[in-house]
Amino acid sequence: MYQQLFQPGGMGANLWELNLVSRLLNDPAIGARSSGLLAVIETPEAMEAYLLRSQGQDDLKRRARRCIDATEEALRLAGERGWLRP
Repeated sequence: MYQQLFQPGGMGANLWELNLVSRLLNDPAIGARSSGLLAVIETPEAMEAYLLRSQGQDDLKRRARRCIDATEEALRLAGERGWLRP
């Protein structure tokens, strides 16, 4: 999953390389729900720890889906702010 979402040069990789998730988390305009969602992918270590805390296959799938949703939300929010390079 990590390789699919955050392959080098990809849009997901830019989220970490440019610290965009952290910047978004410091923006009070994104709201509590988005903040909670983005916190699971703030850093590679945070995402890994979140996935490793899973309690079985179903929980792992749910957590992986949450990481995908968080990545999509972060890309959307960063794009709206013009932070992503083309």
